[in-house]
Amino acid sequence: MSAPSPTPPAAADPGALLERARRVAALVLAPAASATDQAEAVPREHIRALADAGLLGIATPARHGGQGAPARVAREVLEILAGACGVTAFVQMQHATAACSLIARGDNEALKERVLPRLAAGERFCTVGFSHVRRPGPPMVRVEPDGDAVRLDGTVPWLTGHGIADDAVIAGALPDGRLMYVLTPLWAGDAIEPSPPLRLSAMNASATVSLTLRGLRVGAEQVIVTATREQQAARDVAGLLTPSALSLGVAGAAAALLAELAGRRGSAHLAGAARSLEGERDDARAEVEAWADRPEAEGYGEHAVRVRAWCIELGVRAAHAAVAATGGSANLLDNAAQRLVREAMLYSLTAQTRDLQTATVQRLLDRGGGATDRARS
Repeated sequence: MSAPSPTPPAAADPGALLERARRVAALVLAPAASATDQAEAVPREHIRALADAGLLGIATPARHGGQGAPARVAREVLEILAGACGVTAFVQMQHATAACSLIARGDNEALKERVLPRLAAGERFCTVGFSHVRRPGPPMVRVEPDGDAVRLDGTVPWLTGHGIADDAVIAGALPDGRLMYVLTPLWAGDAIEPSPPLRLSAMNASATVSLTLRGLRVGAEQVIVTATREQQAARDVAGLLTPSALSLGVAGAAAALLAELAGRRGSAHLAGAARSLEGERDDARAEVEAWADRPEAEGYGEHAVRVRAWCIELGVRAAHAAVAATGGSANLLDNAAQRLVREAMLYSLTAQTRDLQTATVQRLLDRGGGATDRARS
């Protein structure tokens, strides 16, 4: 008689994960948010706190050492973190949602077994550098076969978490136009040359650099997946609503700031504004949840773009309201309201596609109502 198959690990309790996220947000991230915003990099104690709470492996399947949380729970956790400290939430998303999820969905089973448990536990931290594959024109990173390996040459224009991350998922174009995604250590001698940290108006502590790749040789054991551009475009659309959690997080933080100001000043108007923004955030979140996990549904792409543009505009508008209500002190660099504005701006650009860019601009124009009509006449 054969031995019984081992019982697969159980996914973590979603309620427990959300409670851990709230605790880390309240006790670790929020009290240090202004200082973190002005730091050179996200503090390592933030990364450790996320790892200890199981939030670095939230989207990694339980069989690979992660939490195996449903996508809706991962989005809610991201919203909670973004409401406390935008830059910490952003680098957590790069590791947990972008890198780990892509590896888990990839074709390389041996790679999953080898690296995902360590990434989920926070023993190694991973970031991503593949937004450039969405750009039209000649590929910025070229991938050439090189015996039993491949060689990457070119420029990765954006990579966050340098100095924190041990590894990166990088993509480039093969001679036949397909895209290859690989996992590489960031310390690869002369083959990877980072730029000095890019000076950013928002989330400078993301430690963002560009990478120059010169003959970076990657073995087949580090190849995650190869995809056509059509497959990649479909994956982009399928994941379009995930970053909405960042915008909803900043909208919630802005509404909370308005409510706090209302309480201090005894202002019914500001209290009403806070309630209105909270209500709209609930409505927008409901729309996200109605569509986010149904990429095969008819009309998904159109609805996903519309809802994501709504969340982007809501985040920017709520943060602007917090600035206006705060008054002149909002111009101070360590003021929470202006930090929220800068974070909301960055979320406008995160995982941006041409369709999303168009929809976001159009939504902003439509908010102008009669003023827009007069400008067109």
